[in-house]
Amino acid sequence: MYIGAVVKQTGASAKAVRLYETLGLLGPVQRKGAYRYYSANQLNQIMLIRQAQQLGFRLAELNEVLGPDANDPDWPALLQHLADKQAAVQLEITRLQQLQQQLQLAMQDIMQCASLVPKPPVTACA
Repeated sequence: MYIGAVVKQTGASAKAVRLYETLGLLGPVQRKGAYRYYSANQLNQIMLIRQAQQLGFRLAELNEVLGPDANDPDWPALLQHLADKQAAVQLEITRLQQLQQQLQLAMQDIMQCASLVPKPPVTACA
């Protein structure tokens, strides 16, 4: 299929598809005359790349697991990358929960200090 059909089916821009090709993430792309012609396997590869990007992967990371033969990804390496990403997300969640607790304590300290500060008397308007 031509790039226009690939764009419609995958949601990737034509520029992104050409970038994937340039980076070697799609393997060799056939030509029909002056036009690129993508296989069903390359269409699936583009959808895999987009899904991985949505999960926070950079194209450089994908290049490692898609390797020189983009038609046959290194599935065990991809699974390991997913597990590593999941572990990093869990660490970040823990860090953010600790930050949330620290913020809560700081807010409590400030509210306690604010209650100790004498408030100016309210004056009635004449």
